[in-house]
Amino acid sequence: MGQIITIVVTLAIGLAFSQALSLQVIFAAFQPMTVVLSIMVAAILVRLNRGMPNLDWTAIDPPDRMRLTSGILELTREYVGIIVTNMILLVVLISLTTFGKEAFPAWPIWLSRTASGVVGGLAVLSLVRMTYVVWRDFDIVKLQKELIDKAAQREQQTRDNVLANETIAVMRAAGVRKIEPEH
Repeated sequence: MGQIITIVVTLAIGLAFSQALSLQVIFAAFQPMTVVLSIMVAAILVRLNRGMPNLDWTAIDPPDRMRLTSGILELTREYVGIIVTNMILLVVLISLTTFGKEAFPAWPIWLSRTASGVVGGLAVLSLVRMTYVVWRDFDIVKLQKELIDKAAQREQQTRDNVLANETIAVMRAAGVRKIEPEH
C-alpha cells in the first residue's frame, strides 16, 4: 500500500511541477539539488558501510536473529533503491544543465513540461524514499535495542539463578536447621 501511495504522490507532484513551473524557473534550483542529492548518496554510502551490527549473535534467539538480519537486508535494498533514484535524478539534472538555460525556450512546450515534471517527480520521490528509509532505520535500531535488552535480561536472570543456587548450596552445606521456639 505504501508503494502505491508513493507512486501516486510522485506522479501528482510531477504533474504539478509540469503545469506550475517551467524548466527555466526550476533551472536555478539544479545546483542546490545536485548538492543535496550528493549529500544524500554520501550518507547512504556511509550507512551501507556499517553493515550488520556487532553483536554476540549467540545471545539472541534464532527467530529474533533472523528477524533482525532480514530487516537489515531489506533496509539495505531500500538504500540501493534510493541511490539508483538519486543517480537517475543527478543524470537528468546534469544533462539538463549541459544543454544550458538558453536552450530551453527553443524546446516545444510539451518537452519542457515533461522535463519539469520528471525533475519534480524524481526530486519528491527521492525525498519521500529517504524519509521512509530513515524511519525504517529507526525501526531497525528499536529492534536491535529490544533484542539486546532481551538478551541482557536473560543473562541477568541466569546470573541471578546461579547466585541463588550457590547461596542455597552454601546454606545447606553449613547444616543450618530450623530451631523451634521454646514455650
